[in-house]
Amino acid sequence: MSTPKAEKDLHLPLSRVKTIMKSSPDVEAVGPEPLYLVTKVTELFVTDLAKRAYKNSGTNVLEYKHIADVVQEDDNLDFLREIMPRKITVRQFKELMAKKAARGERSDESSEDSSEESEESSSDNQD
Repeated sequence: MSTPKAEKDLHLPLSRVKTIMKSSPDVEAVGPEPLYLVTKVTELFVTDLAKRAYKNSGTNVLEYKHIADVVQEDDNLDFLREIMPRKITVRQFKELMAKKAARGERSDESSEDSSEESEESSSDNQD
């Protein structure tokens, strides 16, 4: 099936896709038909994602944030959420880290308080 004409229909290099497929420990060999199909499906997936992001962008420019928004909003794309997070500014990141640290300190303090209370209650029970 993988004829020179069929390969001309593809935009991704077959050799790269084959290398990625063979990087899986479960894959020993990759035949020409599965290689062509995986390559074509990957291209269709990327095209669909780009079209959806462009449509939602409302501009004539497609940017990372548009694709990340589609990924974050579509539950079917949750496997990409860690790979394509929404971009945030350094200021937003610092604010998030400060909030996280404040929550962490409160939970540490509450766990210390509860451990002190349990020590007090166990010593009261021994008396």
